Amino acid sequence: MSAGWVIGDRFTMLDRIGEGATSRVWRAYDRVVGKYCAAKLVRQRDTTAILRVVRERAIRMAHPHVLTPYAWYPAGDDVLLAMDLMCGGSLESLIGDYGRLPPAYAAEVLDQMLAALSHIHAAGVVHRDVKPANVLLEPSAAGAPHVRLADFGIALGPDGMRLTTTGFVVGTPGYLAPEVLDWARPSPGQDLYAAGMVCWRMLTGAGDPEPRQWVGPVPEGVPSRLWALVAHLCAPDPAHRPATADAARRELAACGLALGLPARTVDGEPLQIFDHLGPPPAAVP
Repeated sequence: MSAGWVIGDRFTMLDRIGEGATSRVWRAYDRVVGKYCAAKLVRQRDTTAILRVVRERAIRMAHPHVLTPYAWYPAGDDVLLAMDLMCGGSLESLIGDYGRLPPAYAAEVLDQMLAALSHIHAAGVVHRDVKPANVLLEPSAAGAPHVRLADFGIALGPDGMRLTTTGFVVGTPGYLAPEVLDWARPSPGQDLYAAGMVCWRMLTGAGDPEPRQWVGPVPEGVPSRLWALVAHLCAPDPAHRPATADAARRELAACGLALGLPARTVDGEPLQIFDHLGPPPAAVP
């Protein structure tokens, strides 16, 4: 595929901005709605990928912190999924840029993640791959972060249909709750465990956690109540985690952390979410 190719008389493909094992992501212009979008092309020859496309379409939900396709279209050997374009990179890249994040900033990101999980869990969906790379960001010049939880490719819906090859654990090691490694049925508590490990990374600046990672002692400068919430989310026994994402949000609110603006790093430097894509490469035909 080359730049300028038009799919369905609607999507003008502009430049490739990402790639996965069974998909490629392009920046495109959607002529129907008159805006730029992210066009995810999923290879149809992969049966599992087809099921993922079906599920992504089925769980489309409007929420400010959830990113799911708003349109799809067959494209030769691919299926195109059109999503809002997120230009600020991911939480993974933000941690890579700044290391550990200020507690109030991390708490704000966690709260938005939990809001997203509350929404999808209410719809009977378990994400199963919550991790920093799947938390996408809007650009922000030292302002409050705005995140959206993305990539529902291995989500499990209320019908119980599994969307990955039977007999394999799905998700990303380190963010998988211990019971997943023991072949437990997917549940919302596993997403909460993963969210806790994402917050662990934000507050420590460490790399990906190890499977069954021990949370450890409170890092310097982190409020003990916030760290206690991380430990609560990451409890090895699912019965000892918050009952719901909303319960975790209430526990987070009780920490009393307020994000000051402009946002600053733990060293006092401006904390900015940069535009990772830049302007489109050419005018839309």
